[in-house]
Amino acid sequence: MSAAAVYLWYVVVAGPQGGLIALPSPFDQQDQCLAAIKAYEATKPQAGWIMQCIPAGPPLGDEEVPEDGAPAEQQ
Repeated sequence: MSAAAVYLWYVVVAGPQGGLIALPSPFDQQDQCLAAIKAYEATKPQAGWIMQCIPAGPPLGDEEVPEDGAPAEQQ
């Protein structure tokens, strides 16, 4: 079996004056991150602000990850 990479997803905000900031609360899945951005865009933000979902965090390495994403039991 091959090892799967598991990432945390962060919302990154770019302002009209430049610069980037990553919000401190990550999402476990990309879909959750994208839903947060859609909810933000529904508020009709000021022009020039951009939000993106960026994967971050190291892969779990050589550990095998079950398909349900639950951590493996250690013996």
